Amino acid sequence: MQRTMGSRAWVWGLALVILMTAGAAWGQQEEGEGGDPYMDPTMAPLIVPTADEFPPAPAPDAAVGADKSMMGVGVGGYFEVTGDQKAGLLTPSYRFSPAFVLKARVPLIFERTLHYWGTEASAGGLGDVVLDAEYARPLSAPGSIVRLQLSAKLPTGDEEKMDGIYAVPLGTGTLDLIGRAQYARSTPTHGLLASLLYRKNTPNETITDLGGGDTRTFEVTGADQIVATVFGRKLVGAKWWLNLGLGATLLGDGKSKTTWSDGTPSTESDLGMGGTLVDLYPGVGYALGSLSPFLGLRVPVMTDYDNEFADDERDVAVVFQFSWRPTRLVEGE
Repeated sequence: MQRTMGSRAWVWGLALVILMTAGAAWGQQEEGEGGDPYMDPTMAPLIVPTADEFPPAPAPDAAVGADKSMMGVGVGGYFEVTGDQKAGLLTPSYRFSPAFVLKARVPLIFERTLHYWGTEASAGGLGDVVLDAEYARPLSAPGSIVRLQLSAKLPTGDEEKMDGIYAVPLGTGTLDLIGRAQYARSTPTHGLLASLLYRKNTPNETITDLGGGDTRTFEVTGADQIVATVFGRKLVGAKWWLNLGLGATLLGDGKSKTTWSDGTPSTESDLGMGGTLVDLYPGVGYALGSLSPFLGLRVPVMTDYDNEFADDERDVAVVFQFSWRPTRLVEGE
């Protein structure tokens, strides 16, 4: 009994810290604190796992084929608040078989703020939609699974969104590809999940008419990303889960290229976007049958940009996440 009460105290204490941090993050925007230009709505939901990504714990009397209960529709949600951005994302999905699922990640940026030499510019709207195709295969070890996922980010966000004379882009204007490999294992009281992601960006092209039939083409390719993460969770009550994750992001340099139609030699240069980011993800989850909410934080623990003039201040982010499937789809769990 004392152990259970102590575990619940830890859960409520962590939840209180997260809620206090949420209030602080909401107020930071008025103070113009630093932002995080790389953790956009495209990558963050792929990094923080939902409860559904931890496979059901094996049961001694589980019937063969019980995984068919996982088939059908589902909906996930991801909401993140920092000093410079408030964004939400809904993810409807359909699982055609225990092994194959399709998802659509639809982001809505409630407010994004950029800083221009002491001036703030803000905007909101639809971000870049991401389509996921995922294949899962159970392993011989009970309660363990591997997944392979391929995602395409579509240029649905307004890359030319303006606040007066200042640009506040809500998307990259490019079709980008993301690949992810994942291993997950569950027991009745513990869960482990490890992922490796790679994001490949395509060029954003701008063509300028110089007159006389001549044009100049300017291409900007954002930094590719490699993200490695490890998450664990522990059951601390009948339905409460304590979660802790660690993520490391390696950023490429990005590049720009300018070409002229009149035969002038083209020029190329690096954008100096390279660096390494390390983040900690504490949080609490609660099992409500078909609904699994999660409340947590993304805490920057290391920011090392190759460009010595880059701003290395990154906000703590407050994360609320949920996954939902109709009750009839979870009866076998």
